[in-house]
Amino acid sequence: MKATMLFLPLLLAITTSCTPGKFSSDSIPSSTVDKTKLLELLNKARQTGCKCGDTYYDAAPALTWNNLLESASYKHAKDMFQNKYFSHIAPDGSNAAERIEREGYTWMTYGENIGSGYKNEQEVVEGWLESPSHCKNIMNKQFKEIGTARVGNIWTQEFATRK
Repeated sequence: MKATMLFLPLLLAITTSCTPGKFSSDSIPSSTVDKTKLLELLNKARQTGCKCGDTYYDAAPALTWNNLLESASYKHAKDMFQNKYFSHIAPDGSNAAERIEREGYTWMTYGENIGSGYKNEQEVVEGWLESPSHCKNIMNKQFKEIGTARVGNIWTQEFATRK
């Protein structure tokens, strides 16, 4: 009898809005994703509107890439990959807001998507769009900028709008 293992990609999303403080910026990593492809896929969904679970979201303005958000995404993906966990809350207790602030980004609102098991930009965006909470982040008109990174098969995506 042959044993088979089914691997399902994992997704988690978080959205919030409030007023934080500011921390110093660290260096920005080299790109770990195809930014052009990722923005094309995300902005196509935003341009046409999208049904996220039971809720339809009208078209939203295009997102633009932000290197500080990419850096925050990269550091969280790297930490999850190296320390073998999958969560919006790091073992040190930090969350997406703190990670974004550490990069020197002063935000008014932010959101985070994470995913595991996706091989490329197309797969992860399709997975996020099929998940109501991730889709909601993608379609959120309050979000203006994005940064996404991948380490191994761990993806982190930070959305935000500056103060």
